[in-house]
Amino acid sequence: MGCYIDKVLMFLESRLIGTYRQPKRVVIDSRQVQEGDLFVAIKGSRHDGHDFVDEAFLRGAYGVLVEREVKVPEGRFAIVVKGNTLSALRMLALGKREAFDGKVIAVAGSAGKTTTKEMIAFLLSKVGKVCKTPKNLNSQIGVPLSVANFDTDCQFWVVELGASQKGDVAKLVDLVKPHIRVITAIGEEHLETFGCLDDVVMGNGEVFKDMAQDHFGICPHYVSHCYEIPNKITFGEGSDLFAEDVRISKGGVYFRVKGEEVFIPIPSLGVVENALCSFAVLESLGFNWKNFKDYLKDFHPVEGRFKTYQLGKWFVIDDSYNANPLSVKKALQTLSRFEGFKIAVLGDMLELGEHSPKYHREVGRLCYQIGIDLCLFYGDHTKFAWEECVSMGCKAQHFTDIGSLVKHLEEFLDTEAIVLLKASRGMQLERILEELQDKKN
Repeated sequence: MGCYIDKVLMFLESRLIGTYRQPKRVVIDSRQVQEGDLFVAIKGSRHDGHDFVDEAFLRGAYGVLVEREVKVPEGRFAIVVKGNTLSALRMLALGKREAFDGKVIAVAGSAGKTTTKEMIAFLLSKVGKVCKTPKNLNSQIGVPLSVANFDTDCQFWVVELGASQKGDVAKLVDLVKPHIRVITAIGEEHLETFGCLDDVVMGNGEVFKDMAQDHFGICPHYVSHCYEIPNKITFGEGSDLFAEDVRISKGGVYFRVKGEEVFIPIPSLGVVENALCSFAVLESLGFNWKNFKDYLKDFHPVEGRFKTYQLGKWFVIDDSYNANPLSVKKALQTLSRFEGFKIAVLGDMLELGEHSPKYHREVGRLCYQIGIDLCLFYGDHTKFAWEECVSMGCKAQHFTDIGSLVKHLEEFLDTEAIVLLKASRGMQLERILEELQDKKN
């Protein structure tokens, strides 16, 4: 059954498919299709989803959303859209948003978005049903896909908004129409496409676009002067919500807020800021954050974000999921808080464009300034960090391949050490941990 439509919302209302039931999920990866799903064929830069329509039907897709006529098995359907399927997916999400009566919290920022999103959702789950962005599906495709699959009987939606250039966040805000708008942190990110830090400030600030008088805006105090927000709550140094007496151990981080003791089982300075931001969200929703703080004793990080492991005599901090200058500096400052021999294994920070040498040199300088005992750098860009590090007298080495780096690290396996892994996602630094674990086994 193929049919041309101008508005995919009509599909949601079952005007075109008669007695056909609603699909269980919306999926764009044919490998993830399950019985009863709707497969949306997206044309990407590397793959065209239309090439996988047959596979989607074989895996049990109930229907497909496509840009051209396709062969449809009996009892299944296809909707052929005028225009492109990404716009149709966005319309599906808009229809779901218009049917939702709960509160929407949108999370933007240069660092800490995913952990903060997870923490907000974790805390709000104690008082109501929550839907949240899966993993870090925060792109122009990931957000509408996530929202299209959210339940409308929730009390809260927590949506992560990603950006690599100005205009990205604004488009997503137009889609999710949030009541609570959050910036987690501001720093150098995606400078190849943003251009400069001022554009990063403005781009993330798009989360405050078209705010109603009863909406709330939340941001770090150090950038609060950059934004005009009707109802503003700030966190961090200079605000009412700031952390004191911060102590880090292998078990996690302790700190006080307004005299209240807080413990999170993640040894990270960054997670302190994530918690302060989450407390601000609770406050904006009319809750007393003090009634929620003890729940954080059971909060755990997502994969690749300050996950900790004991590997022989090593205490390993795996923060290898992603990196930019802001998050790398925060991770190094965390490492410096530990007692014992400290090893930083750092890969390239990508997408910094012509600014890359400068920011990598700053990282190398910081390694020396805060007393990291051994710095191992991997990748083309970290050569600048290594040069700066060595010039200041820090013990450091540079590697261009994972194998050589792993072989060097093996020499320290019998040394008690705190080891940090940190790099941009494209560097796949987690391979180091995988290879070392195999060798230990």
